[in-house]
Amino acid sequence: MNTSLFSGLFCFSLVLAAASAALFHWQRCTRHRRPPVEFKLLRGPGELSLRALRRIEAFLPLLLLAAVLLPLFLGMVLCLWVPLLDGLPYAIVAVLGWAANLALIYFAGRYVYRQLVARRTLELRYLGERAVAEELAPLLAQGYRLFHDVAIHGVESNVDLDHVVVGPNGVTIIECETRQRESGKNAQRDHEVTFDGKNLMWPCGPDRDTIATIEGEAVSFNKWLLQTTGYRIQVNPLLTVPGWWVDITGHGLISVVNHKQVLAAVSGRQETFLTPDQVEKIGRELEQHCRDVEF
Repeated sequence: MNTSLFSGLFCFSLVLAAASAALFHWQRCTRHRRPPVEFKLLRGPGELSLRALRRIEAFLPLLLLAAVLLPLFLGMVLCLWVPLLDGLPYAIVAVLGWAANLALIYFAGRYVYRQLVARRTLELRYLGERAVAEELAPLLAQGYRLFHDVAIHGVESNVDLDHVVVGPNGVTIIECETRQRESGKNAQRDHEVTFDGKNLMWPCGPDRDTIATIEGEAVSFNKWLLQTTGYRIQVNPLLTVPGWWVDITGHGLISVVNHKQVLAAVSGRQETFLTPDQVEKIGRELEQHCRDVEF
């Protein structure tokens, strides 16, 4: 088989694969099915994480195809046409071409790896938020309002909260930090996270940013409540770490609990701060930032 025929077959296979992938993507983007009514539902637990996860999974096959075919195509070009050169041009093109091919393989593999890690992180986050939502579900029968993935972006408010619970005993904002376990220096304590009132100490090292971020979100959410409802309410910020044993060595503005303890942490406050009308008004304001799930 001569070089021209081999090159033609390879180019035909490359075009066929690219055309098939493009057709598959076009069908996904242009396929329209009308629902019986125009649904606009509240976000479920982990809705934003699930959307991001679906985006990665939709483009992952195309990404893997490109990561395999592009270095292969460049390698075939180098193998077929570089030997036709002579002397110094041959050496320069060969060195630069194979260096470029190795760089392409490295960066393509690195990018694919990052996407796979991001997919795993989003999957864990989604499962963690689902687990917390299931623990909070009994509150609905007690007159509480429960909202998920509350995203409020404005001039003075910029918060993305995993869960917001509104009930007679006030407003609780809940962030969910789901991490996979890694063997630390002490393998017997690789399931524990320590909270000293300001910082989290994971087996892999300290975390000084999560608590500070939640404190900032609580302040911003307080401002938003005052602006939209006129209620001066001090929200109760809560961090839950699904699947981890929490060792409390100090206390601060934020409470940290396991997902199995989140129900008691929310309903444990017995004071009555809000009337049913206030609960309903706050719920209506929150719905405007959560009711966007469409078919």
